[in-house]
Amino acid sequence: MNILFSAFHKKRSGHPQAEAIRLLASILVALMLLVPSSVHAVRTGAPAPDFSLANLQGGKTSLKSFHGKVVVLNFWSTTCAPCIKEIPSLNRLYNEMKGDGLVVLGIALDASEKPVRETGASLNIRYPLLIDASKEVYFDIYALFGQPVSLIIDRAGIVQDKIFGEVDWNSPQIRTKLKNYLKGR
Repeated sequence: MNILFSAFHKKRSGHPQAEAIRLLASILVALMLLVPSSVHAVRTGAPAPDFSLANLQGGKTSLKSFHGKVVVLNFWSTTCAPCIKEIPSLNRLYNEMKGDGLVVLGIALDASEKPVRETGASLNIRYPLLIDASKEVYFDIYALFGQPVSLIIDRAGIVQDKIFGEVDWNSPQIRTKLKNYLKGR
């Protein structure tokens, strides 16, 4: 805490901008000291943290229930245009590869279930939709930002890829990558 108060004990420079910058720097240092050190962004090559979220059927779905499958976690919201744009190709991919062991979990960041349910129906989404209204999984467990964000988790539960932004899930590169994970490579 000495760092925080040192800005106030130094001789004033007489320059309001310099004093404001010094004060801001002190506040940022103090905030960094208050942030729990247990919050870290999930890394590729690391185990995917487990979670349990409400699904649209009124129950809970946990990641650990899909151990042994290749899982795509797709974080999205109904107000995100790129999210909505990529859903048809993700839905098509899921429909074609689910028999091979692919699971897609659409994790909606919306505050309520109603727009998610409506969007799911209008786009004929066939993969499970989960609700992370508090963004606990998104922010606190996975430490993500931006939308859409997708993670690919292999059969051993290891995060293999983090993809920020809209994806064409039917591109040859994505399909080859997923087929290799499904074969255990």
